[in-house]
Formats: sequence, structure tokens, C-alpha cells
Amino acid sequence: MEGAPPPPPKSRRALLWTSTSYFGEGLPWSFLHQIATEFLTAIGASNTQISSTSLLHLAVTFKFAWSPFVDLFGRLRTWVVAMELLLGVGMLVVAALASPGALSLFWILLSVLAVFHATHDIACDGLYLKALDRPSQALYSGVRTAAFRAAMLVGSSALVVLAGKTSWLMGFGSCGLLMIAVGLVNALVLPRPASDSDAADRARNRAAGHPTAAAFGLAFKSFLAQPQAPLVLSFMFLYRLGDIMMFAMSKPMLRDIGVDTAHRGILNGLSISAFIVASLVGGATIARLGFKRCLVPMTYVQNLAIPLYIALAVFAPPFPVVIAIVMVEQFASGIGNASHVVFLMRRSRATFSASHYAFATAIVSLGSTLSGYLSGPLNTKVGHPWFFTCAFLASVPALILVWFVPREAIEAAAPAAPPASSSSAAAP
Repeated sequence: MEGAPPPPPKSRRALLWTSTSYFGEGLPWSFLHQIATEFLTAIGASNTQISSTSLLHLAVTFKFAWSPFVDLFGRLRTWVVAMELLLGVGMLVVAALASPGALSLFWILLSVLAVFHATHDIACDGLYLKALDRPSQALYSGVRTAAFRAAMLVGSSALVVLAGKTSWLMGFGSCGLLMIAVGLVNALVLPRPASDSDAADRARNRAAGHPTAAAFGLAFKSFLAQPQAPLVLSFMFLYRLGDIMMFAMSKPMLRDIGVDTAHRGILNGLSISAFIVASLVGGATIARLGFKRCLVPMTYVQNLAIPLYIALAVFAPPFPVVIAIVMVEQFASGIGNASHVVFLMRRSRATFSASHYAFATAIVSLGSTLSGYLSGPLNTKVGHPWFFTCAFLASVPALILVWFVPREAIEAAAPAAPPASSSSAAAP
């Protein structure tokens, strides 16, 4: 029975590189979706322009279109570092040019950075799957989510405060310098698994009778041809749909029940902290008990917390109660996210690890984009209590499907490829 073997011991080196690489994944997201939004708000841009930052997420939604290219050409490690350095330089360019009179150029630069960010996601996730065996992937799933959220906290809080007290040149520029620093650190600490090479991938493809061009198409076909594909893809799409809907309208609801901007800022920090702690707890729990035993209860923990926001909308409680409810809900969301990440990884084949995980996250991103787009008009039409009721109802299909989706990995467990050199071996 899964869960009997003890979880693998944590490695200090693995803890370091998973933290730095996923911090490097979260910082560009914060730059594009949090810091840029604050900048547009501060300069008095229209609501349409401000909300248009959500369209930058389309690069992540459609990253599957070029993910096989990342898998088939070059080392994933090289892609990660190169994208981080390019993102850092791009952020510095935005810092130098961002002004109310140059918004067209600002949007062009953000669009380019969105593509770099999506490409970094592909390589970062692929390297994670190649460098760690399956028990370690579960063990560090909480670490990667926590690091991503920590980057969001730095962007939405520290760098925005810095920009407000100094200038947007300093705010954007500091983010760029931090991104370059992350890239330089990762150039030293990222592992070098033997399978992370174009030669190894091409050799596998030749051995299987697939030249590189055909392998590009095989990456798509092998993902869609997995067992119970319609059920698996539906679950990926629906798993966090209700939770995402709830989050999309949480800020307007909090505003309307009397929580002002300053207090919402406090809530942001507390909620992200609760999510980070829950992600770490969830990842450690899955590593200890086994994924098969955790998927159903963690799915229910996440989605059964959504009605707490119905209570917030109806009763408009005092701020201390709001804090408690928001932190409980975000803790539940972090627990559910931990199992979701592991589920996506378990549906990825080793040969096309970056591509398959990109396909899976694209399906999730599509659900996020659609639900976020529809949440505003629906909330305006039905009001907060009924909207959050609808969000909970949107979670019910996932609560049903979770009993039927395959919980075993798509491939038999296999150890991660050994490092190419002793210098990249994980420290004990």
C-alpha cells in the first residue's frame, strides 16, 4: 500500500535550488500581474488598461505550443538560467522606460516578458521533474509553492512600498536586479541530471524510432493519449475552479463589507503566509502518507472552505473575524494546491516532462482565465452571497470526479537520473 515507505530525507541543496528556482518563477508573475497593476493604478490609467494585465496570463495558458521545443533542444538547466537573466534585464528596461507617456512601449515590453516568463515556467517545471524522483517531487511540492508565494509577497508588498516611497524606477529596477541575482545563484546551484541534455533526449527519440521533428508532435500525442484522458483532463480543469472564482471576487467583497485598502494589505500578507505554511504542510503530508491517501481529503478540505466566504458576504463580521476566516480559507487552499501540483506531476511522462507538465498547467490556466473573466459580470448580476454560492457549486464536479480519477502515476516510479558530475550532487 502506498504510504508505507518513509519519505526521503530532505537535502539542503535540493531545498536551496527548489526554493531559488521557484522564487524565480514567482517574481516575474508578480512583476506582470501585481507590480504592473499597481503602477497603472498609480499613474491613473483606465480600468480597462489595469484589468488588461490579466491578458498577459495567456502566455502561460498557451505555453504548451512551444514547450516541446524546450524539451527537445538544449538543457533545461540552461533554459532556466537564461530566461531568468533575460527577465531581469527586461525588467530593468521597463524600469528605465515606464512612464505615463510611454504606455504603448510599456505594454510591448510586458508582452515580451510574459513569453519569457512562460518559457521559464516550462523549463523550471521540467527540470524539477527530471532532477527529483517521485517521492522527492511530493516532498518538495510545498517548498516550490511556498517559494513562489514568497516572491509574490516580495513583489506585492516590499517592492510596491519601495516604489511608493521612492519612484517606479526604483521599484521596477529593484525587481530586475533581484531577478538577475536569482539567475546568477541558480547558475551555481541548479542540479545537472544526466537526462537533462539534448543528446540524451535525441538518443531516446532515435531509439524509439522518432526523429526530432516527429518527437515534437509525439509530445502532444503522448499526453492526450494517456489512460482515462477525458476524465483526467476534466479534473485538471475543474479541480480549483470554485476556489479560483472565489479568489477573483474576494477583494471587491472585502471592500464592500468595510475592509479598507490598508487592512486589505494586512490581509494579503497574512493570507499569503497561511498559504505558504499550508503548502509546506501539504507537501510533507503527501510525502509521508502517500498521494493516494491524500488526494480525496485534500480536495475536500480546499473546496469545503469556500462557503466561509458566503458567511463573510452575509454577516460582514468585525475585522478580527475576517482575518480568522481568510486565513483558514487560505490554509485550506494551500493544502488543496499541494495535492493538485502532485497530481499534475504524476500525469507527466519522464521523456517529455517539461512539455507534459506545461500541457497540464495550461489546462488549469485556461480554467483560471475563463473563471476570472466571467466572475466579474456574474458577481455584478447576482451579488456577493449568491456569487460565492455559485463558486462553491462550481467546485462540486471536482468533488465528484476526485473519486474516479487515477491516483497512480502514469509511469512506474523510477529514480531521478544521477547528476552528470559530482559537483552537482545534493548535499545530505
